[in-house]
Amino acid sequence: MKDKYLDISVPIRKEMLLWPGDSGVHIERYEHVAPDATVLGARLGLGSHTGTHVDAPPHFSVGEMTVDELPLSILIGPAQVVDLRGITAIGRAELQAAGIGSLPRVLLKTDNSTWVRNGPMPERPAHLIQDGARYLIEQGIALVGVDGLSVDLPGRHEAHLALLGAGVVLLETADLSQAEPGEYDLICLPLRIAGGEAAPARAVLRGR
Repeated sequence: MKDKYLDISVPIRKEMLLWPGDSGVHIERYEHVAPDATVLGARLGLGSHTGTHVDAPPHFSVGEMTVDELPLSILIGPAQVVDLRGITAIGRAELQAAGIGSLPRVLLKTDNSTWVRNGPMPERPAHLIQDGARYLIEQGIALVGVDGLSVDLPGRHEAHLALLGAGVVLLETADLSQAEPGEYDLICLPLRIAGGEAAPARAVLRGR
């Protein structure tokens, strides 16, 4: 994929897969007929965690840096995609075996990539467990990306609390189905929502 770009963002649409309880996506299209053209537009309604999105520390009240304040130096730069397919609970041992730590950003490719666009989400999607989150922190990882709707199991928050509490930025609901394991440059730009705890993002990988 050298010198090419791979969009790992999930398209935002009315029927998209959402975290249980999240507000739905509303897209109201309109048009205005002017003398020289028909002008099209749309009114949008969606949650801050819709689709591919970035979590900032205030999402779990473990820090003050909001999504609009996240440094671009964290959101853009070298990233490693690691293959963890076939593993549900991702811990220290699995991350060590995958060779985590050579780059400051890591994207975890799991079986979640098979359903992240259209569902259904299984009862136990692939997720990080607490000692896996601690290992990423110990390795100095600045950004962790996952291909599930959450880095945690439904109803659990250990990975969120550990990573966000350590200042690690989370990229969730990335579509890594077409991303081969290896090194890339990541370009991840969340909407600059003032004071936001999270924001939808366009995320792209560029081959190195």
